[in-house]
Amino acid sequence: MKEFLVKLGKIDRRVIYLLVILAVVIPLIVKIRLPIFISRETNGVYTIIEHCPEDKIVLLDCTWDAGNRGENWPQTEAVMVHLMRKGIKFAIMSRIPQGTGFGREIAEKVAKKYGKKYGIDWCNLGYLPGEAAMIQALAKDIKGVVKKDIKGTPLDSIPMMQGIEDIRDISLICGIAYWPSEDWLRFVQGVYGTNVAFCSSAIVSSAMYPFLDSGQLCGLLVGVRGAAEYERLLGTEELGTELIVPQSMVHLLIVVLIVLANIGFWAERREKKEERRGIRDEGGETGK
Repeated sequence: MKEFLVKLGKIDRRVIYLLVILAVVIPLIVKIRLPIFISRETNGVYTIIEHCPEDKIVLLDCTWDAGNRGENWPQTEAVMVHLMRKGIKFAIMSRIPQGTGFGREIAEKVAKKYGKKYGIDWCNLGYLPGEAAMIQALAKDIKGVVKKDIKGTPLDSIPMMQGIEDIRDISLICGIAYWPSEDWLRFVQGVYGTNVAFCSSAIVSSAMYPFLDSGQLCGLLVGVRGAAEYERLLGTEELGTELIVPQSMVHLLIVVLIVLANIGFWAERREKKEERRGIRDEGGETGK
């Protein structure tokens, strides 16, 4: 029994890799579903979109690339589904070149499902460089910063953008990124009181909670978990719901492996203590 316990702390890494693969693949094949409980931060994003007025637009800052697609894609899709269901117009922008393409791809997919049209229900403002300076200028004069959309169409010629002049015509800014820009809080929410929500990677989400607790953020989607919770609120099962199960299984596996490793370490240390005690006892008997 002792030998077995000691071996628990020395599991071959190849076995661990195999267990991780199985923990990821099996839930995707078998379609396992876990109970999902809605957090206050996810509910905050849902609630603010539910109360967005139809005469204003929502601005989606899709500043993410392929490296964070696993988390930001399902978040973006869930938010767009909600907006299109509610009939709330939105504009996509990105502070990096890659983000506009991903945002457009998701919007076209969701728009096709709900019968929405480009220019009437949504539009793509493209890549907007400049960070803080751009954000401050955009808040004061949208069409002064963005002359044309990503297709080269003047904003005044896009039906949904007619009458949209400055930050007062935007009901919500939703920053979707690995680490959403805090400049939206400094120069928009803090100055104009505009509602701001973030969708971030899970690993950096702890830095967002102070803004949530202070009321600067009205909501936060945390990684795949946030996307899965949002889909539950919408009554859909998309990528977030599919990914949360293998993620949870791998997390559970890691916890189990940590426990087993500690049991093995404890058993090995106890075995060594017994060996040292036995050596001392033998030495004492020899001396006699």
